[in-house]
Amino acid sequence: MQRRIYRLTVLILSLYCFFLSIDIMGGAFMMMGESFSSRLIRMTSSPYVGLLIGILSTSIIQSSSATTSIVVALVGGGSLTLSSGIPIVMGANIGTTVTNALVSFGHITRREEFRKAFAGATIHDFFNLWSVFVLFPVEMKFHIIEKTASRMACA
Repeated sequence: MQRRIYRLTVLILSLYCFFLSIDIMGGAFMMMGESFSSRLIRMTSSPYVGLLIGILSTSIIQSSSATTSIVVALVGGGSLTLSSGIPIVMGANIGTTVTNALVSFGHITRREEFRKAFAGATIHDFFNLWSVFVLFPVEMKFHIIEKTASRMACA
């Protein structure tokens, strides 16, 4: 029982620290000034550029969670619009395909492990790619994700 309480406390403290760090990051982006915000919004005004930024940033830092957290902080801080952030997050999902492939190559010396790891990575990659191929045009035409997120934020 005592171990469960300890784990629950660690979980709650970890979530608190995560949300606090996103809030601090959002505040830091707000302090960068209006010129930073206007350049960022101009640069990501095209959804295709936003998608590419998400892919590249996730490929470089090897973490879609970090990319997504940064986008959440930018949107929360007002430096980036929600409609510009959605394609970046979609791009981050595509960027994880690079990470999957790299991780699967870690098993290349063991033939059977590599076969399974690469197959799992490929399935994950196809899911992410097809999700974006289906949702990206739908989002650009109807803004379903943006409207849903805005309604959930106001609720």
